[in-house]
Formats: sequence, C-alpha cells, structure tokens
Amino acid sequence: AAYRGLKPQTALMRVASGMSRTIDPRRPRRLNLAQQAEVDRHPEVRLLRRRLKSLLQTFRDQKRSIASMKGTLLYDHYRQAYQAHRNLKRRYEKALLTEVKERYKKEQPVIDIQRQLKGFPVVEQEALQAAGYVFAERVHAIDALFNFATSSTEQECRRRVTAITALIALCKKQESQGFRRRRADIKVKEEQTSVSPPPSLSETLPVECKATQCIFCLGNEDLSAADRLKTFAARGDLKKHFHRKHLRHHLEGQPIACPHPRCDMMLNGVMHLQNHAEVVHKTRT
Repeated sequence: AAYRGLKPQTALMRVASGMSRTIDPRRPRRLNLAQQAEVDRHPEVRLLRRRLKSLLQTFRDQKRSIASMKGTLLYDHYRQAYQAHRNLKRRYEKALLTEVKERYKKEQPVIDIQRQLKGFPVVEQEALQAAGYVFAERVHAIDALFNFATSSTEQECRRRVTAITALIALCKKQESQGFRRRRADIKVKEEQTSVSPPPSLSETLPVECKATQCIFCLGNEDLSAADRLKTFAARGDLKKHFHRKHLRHHLEGQPIACPHPRCDMMLNGVMHLQNHAEVVHKTRT
C-alpha cells in the first residue's frame, strides 16, 4: 500500500498476520494431561463427581446394575448428576482451551522473535512441512506470501511473480470435501477404497458406472484413485455433490463434453448431460 500510495488494508493484514499461527502445528488444539487434571481439581467439578460416586455406591449397595434401575427415581437422579458433571467439565475444558490458545497467540510470536535474535534455529518450517494436512503447494504459497518486500524494483517484481505462480499451483490442487456419514457408510467406503486400482485407471473404467458414482470425478486425473472411484452413500449425496461441485461452473444451455474418460460425446447442456449420464453411464444425478 505504501509503495503504490494506497490506503492500508488493516483488516486484511490482521488476517494475514494471524494465518501462520492458525496453521502452526505447534498451536495447542487440545488440553494436555496437566491441564485436564486442573479441570478435574475445580471445586464445582469435584462436588458433582462426589455426588455421582455417591449414587453409584447406592447402586452397589443394592446389588443392582444401572440399566436394571431404569424407570426409578434413583436412576433419574443418577442421570441428572451424570449429565451435570459431564456438561460442567466440558464447559471448563472449553474455557481453559480458549485461554491457552489466546495465550499462545500473544506469547509465541514474541518467543520466536527472541529465538531469532539470539541466533537459535527456527524449526517451524520443518514442522510445517511434516504436518500431514499441509502439502507442498501450500508450503510454497506460504513461503512466497510471507516474505518481506525488497528495495529493488526488479526483485520485488520477481517476488510477486513467484507468489502468483505459487497461488496458481495451489488453486490447481483439489482437496476432497467430505460430509457427515453414518458409521456404516464410512465402513463401506473403507472397504471400497481398500482395493488398489489398476495402473491405467482411465483406460480400464467401465462405461457403465455404479449408480452413485460421479462421472466428473471419474474423469479427473488430478484426483487420487480413491477419490475418483468414490461411491456416495445415497443418490441425494451424489446429486448435491454433482450440482455444488461441478454443474455450478456451467451456464444453462452451454455445451458440455461428457467428462467420463471413455466417452467423447458433446452434449447440449446440463439437462442433456444428466439424461446422458443416467441412460449411458447408469449414474443417477
């Protein structure tokens, strides 16, 4: 902004400066054992835990199991005490985790700067690359964006071109978008994706797909084999994915080439594509 004589974008800079701390693998995401013990020692939590243990001891004295006491007043008191203890403990854990994150957000940048001034090695980049959810394109984009501006006009142009190239490569990278499923559906998906696909997947795919497979994903060679062969749990899930992920990029009446890797038919629009997918490829969108 100062280089081009524009007004500073304060909100954008605040988001950009906090982005690296948000994806920092060192950032606390859950309480450690000492912090969990601190929550357990809270007076209110201890009081409710004693109440819960007293009711459990009553069950033992009567030589009855908890399930056999359903429908009794004692069982209702036990359920109320159990839920009150669980909810209170979760509330204090959430509050403590928020406090720990805020403390890390304020103190960790100062610690990192002090380490740099003392000449200690910074291992943040190695930890970032080792994180499973941060792939190479994202690391390159972070390196290109979070560099200081140079005094030379030529070097500054080169730095900006590098950043643009890194962002283009990042935009080409596709990440699978999951949705909530029942446990049975997740188990079925794991069984389906556990079989290794053949080397030349596009050439061996059948023309007729499974009823809940996406022909766009089947023809996208940038996706992994598991994502290309993914079968949705229900037709409604496939329909939502088909429209939100693929069809929203096409205008009504715009010609569309069939995305199936073994079909080269040119179609006259979205409706023609959906009819073609159901009649020829047996997938219902």
